[in-house]
Amino acid sequence: MPLPAAAAEAASELAVGEAAPAGAEDDARRAQVIAGLSVNFTSIYLLGLDTGAMRPYRLQNRYLQDIAEELTGGESARADWRSVLPVYAERWVVPEDRERFLHETAEAQLREHLAHAQKYVLDYRSTAGAGAEGPVYMSLSVVPTGGAGPEPCAVLSFRDVTEETLRVQRELAARLRTEMELEREKHANEIKSSFLFNISHDIRTPMNAIMGFSDLAKRHIHEPERLRDYLDKVDEASRQLLALIDDLLEMSHISYGRIELKAEPCALREQIGMVLDLFRGHIEEKQLYLEQQLDLPEDEVLVDAHRFRRILSNLLSNAVKFTPAGGRIRITARQKQVSESGYARYTFTVEDNGIGMTEEFMHRMYAAFEREESSTRAGKIGTGLGLSITKNLLNVMGGSISVRSRKGEGTAFTVDLPLKLAAGGAPAAEKPEEEQDFRANGEHRILLVEDIEINRLLAETILEGAGFLVESVPDGCDAVEAITRRQPWYYDLVLMDIQMPVMNGYEATRAIRAIGRPDTNSLPIIALSANAHEEDKRQSLDSGMNNHIAKPFDVAHLITTVNEHIAKRQRRDA
Repeated sequence: MPLPAAAAEAASELAVGEAAPAGAEDDARRAQVIAGLSVNFTSIYLLGLDTGAMRPYRLQNRYLQDIAEELTGGESARADWRSVLPVYAERWVVPEDRERFLHETAEAQLREHLAHAQKYVLDYRSTAGAGAEGPVYMSLSVVPTGGAGPEPCAVLSFRDVTEETLRVQRELAARLRTEMELEREKHANEIKSSFLFNISHDIRTPMNAIMGFSDLAKRHIHEPERLRDYLDKVDEASRQLLALIDDLLEMSHISYGRIELKAEPCALREQIGMVLDLFRGHIEEKQLYLEQQLDLPEDEVLVDAHRFRRILSNLLSNAVKFTPAGGRIRITARQKQVSESGYARYTFTVEDNGIGMTEEFMHRMYAAFEREESSTRAGKIGTGLGLSITKNLLNVMGGSISVRSRKGEGTAFTVDLPLKLAAGGAPAAEKPEEEQDFRANGEHRILLVEDIEINRLLAETILEGAGFLVESVPDGCDAVEAITRRQPWYYDLVLMDIQMPVMNGYEATRAIRAIGRPDTNSLPIIALSANAHEEDKRQSLDSGMNNHIAKPFDVAHLITTVNEHIAKRQRRDA
């Protein structure tokens, strides 16, 4: 941008502490040097600190100049910078920075700054030329000229620093994100290390029992009483290990927001009874006294029965685990109130006189993997997930949980849960049809699809022991080929694993149904899989299967389910 006509005079005034070269050529050269040095500035003024005069020497924009002309009726040479800067602040400085701008550019403050420094810089934000992304970042600098003259002067310059400010902000934000990610990763690794340490101990404890008592059973194979005792202990340790795995899987689904509630009509008294039946053996073994106070009407409610039992099971498990032999556990349940909308509020309390909890632990007991030190020292098995799972399930179900506890005196957990009453009560139960016994007759053939050899051998042994003919294949594609190759109605049922290397169980089921024969349309296909959650069961049914049995399976449940589906098919196709 060309300089004003007064460039030669400006050159001599802006040159600090040097004698001016003689001649017009030197004046022009000096003006060129000044123009080159000032190219990054939007405007430059020479200020008279005593008189208030302001002379422009670079005007990339005219914000100050327009104000000067406005204040002087077009005679900007008579403008006083002490009057111009406050008007500029009111019009073009963002409100958040305005007070600071006015304070720092006041005459007294400028003189104070210049008396102690060779340069003063003020950064602020301006609305002048602001775009959609935000304000313009400006840097105002004031430098005393230091030359001899009738009055002290200073050079006032404005520079647009938006680009570099935003670049620095982006760099800082990126650095902050990196630091936060590193901190999160560090924290996650600490949690993971702590969790792996704890879970490794808790998994090895039942595994040690399983392996140890299995070895003892082999050594005493001809001593029935000892053998039965050892196998009972293997069974108990196996159930403890399965409970640990279930906790981990449940928490994983909660963490990823995959919980879907299934409302089904059920009687709460019956559900509580099912939970108590699970723990009755442990309660009797520890010689605990169990008291029940179930003040519940006969009305059925709509609730996810599995999740409801899981909540009570977690609380009762803790009560049994942390109550010494001979202690007392009390279960209470009651309906508090019924609304006109058909909802009722229920409270359930699990109270014990066990070891209790410290005040400090109660502040963090619902966090995942948290366990009180005294419980781990006492050898209590658990992931530290039970209370966390309970809390999260209640949050999803619209309920709440509270606790009273004192170290050495016991603990009482109270669950408050709103549930909708089942309209019209429970549907009348269908009269069960007479069940046919297909065991031990050697006429019904099952196709077992399982890629893990030891699992295949176990299922074959159980099914053949129940009297079924069993053929096995290791993959879904082999199952499709076997059914296609055999004559219609050759197989009575298929037990299908899900996760297999070539063709998984879902794909194999769809392929079998797609064969299109009458027998493949009605052929019962039951998933026998370690995929054990509700969405896994739903996916099995959606693929065309008739049922889903989770591993590790209960032998009696497996045989009963197989019998039921073979019976249904024979009745339907008769």
